[in-house]
Amino acid sequence: KMTQVLFAVFVAAMVAMAQCQTQCPGQPNNNPIYDTTPVFIKQVKNASLYSIDHGVGRTLEVLHLYGSPYQMGFAQGTLLRDRIPSMIQEFYKYIDNTILPYIDKLPKPVQDVIMKDGVPAALQFVAEATKSYTAQHWFDELQGLADALNGTGVTYKQLVQVHMFPELIRASCSMFGAWGPAIAGIDGTLNQLRALDWGLDSPLTNYSILVVYHPEEGNGHPFATLTWTGFIGSITSYGGFVGMSEKVWLSYNGTYSVAGYPFHFLMRDVAQYDLTIDDAINRMVNTRRTCSVHLGVGSNHTNEFRAVNYAHEQLYVYDDKNYPAYEPEHPLMEGLVFIDKHVQPSHHPCLGSLMQKYYGHLDAENTIKYVLGYHASGDMQAAFYDFGHNFIYVSTCGPAVNGTTVDTSTVAPAHSRPFFKLDMNAMFSLQQ
Repeated sequence: KMTQVLFAVFVAAMVAMAQCQTQCPGQPNNNPIYDTTPVFIKQVKNASLYSIDHGVGRTLEVLHLYGSPYQMGFAQGTLLRDRIPSMIQEFYKYIDNTILPYIDKLPKPVQDVIMKDGVPAALQFVAEATKSYTAQHWFDELQGLADALNGTGVTYKQLVQVHMFPELIRASCSMFGAWGPAIAGIDGTLNQLRALDWGLDSPLTNYSILVVYHPEEGNGHPFATLTWTGFIGSITSYGGFVGMSEKVWLSYNGTYSVAGYPFHFLMRDVAQYDLTIDDAINRMVNTRRTCSVHLGVGSNHTNEFRAVNYAHEQLYVYDDKNYPAYEPEHPLMEGLVFIDKHVQPSHHPCLGSLMQKYYGHLDAENTIKYVLGYHASGDMQAAFYDFGHNFIYVSTCGPAVNGTTVDTSTVAPAHSRPFFKLDMNAMFSLQQ
């Protein structure tokens, strides 16, 4: 009888695996998860650069910044002065060549500016419209960055414009928050996924970096953002207390406002200043919102996760009881909220089938190898937040890696590449 039971379990597992394979576009990620300690590279006042280096195509850089907003901006500009100017130049070319398919999704005033005067003028238009709603610490940090880059050809005005780009083109992404019975079979309290699908044709693919901020006393707490050199906004952020995920809300049919607080600034503010889901929701409620995105917020205070439909005139908060689920592609499951990379509501069966298959065991290993692997989500970057242990696992796009073989001629998506495990207790407590 025991043999029969084991055989039945094996057959059921094979059937479930076959269903995932037929319903999903990807394949398992069999690359290792690196958990070695970052090695010191160089430093200037208020900034230290580290690297986790396992050879070509298997490297993650970690930048630690300390002090006031201006000091942190100046320190990053000083330490990365040889890289940021090329990123800015390449990104302006990319914006001009990329914006056309997105124009009809932008607010009419922005469309008009683009068609008449071009993309830089539209970015400046957005910068002026958001200025009065934007906290001063953003301008201070950008000013520090600009001052450090003096003489390179990069201006403060250009830096501000580049930071308006996420308001124009938002990403198709995936996310989940899993707690309670959804992770009952593993050691953990709350696990959260953030997979960024923003394409592999952007110059940003060459400038990925994990930045760990150590703000001066009274200006929040340490937090991390998976970002790009010279970009201080955040669309992947984790502060130990609260973590953030994001995805474009394309099915929103309400109004937009150019004037307001950029959503990627809010995402970083949540990680830097907030301690609970309620803190984060209150921040969203009291912010003048601009565009439409799905936000995901998890917190170690309650060890729960909320999905938020965030837009100029609407704000809906969902948990594992009230998310607008639809069978069979998107069932309600206790302790689990998830959103796939497709336009919502999505009737693609892949992520829902994976959530059911790995329900109870949604740890980092299963998520990285199978959920992200099969779902093929997180082309530019992917992050997994393990709140219970205060670990994060991150990957960025780069050369294709297959065991010991690296193909530097191909840009492979993050979800198919090696991940790096970081102990955020150590990261947040690191002194310069």
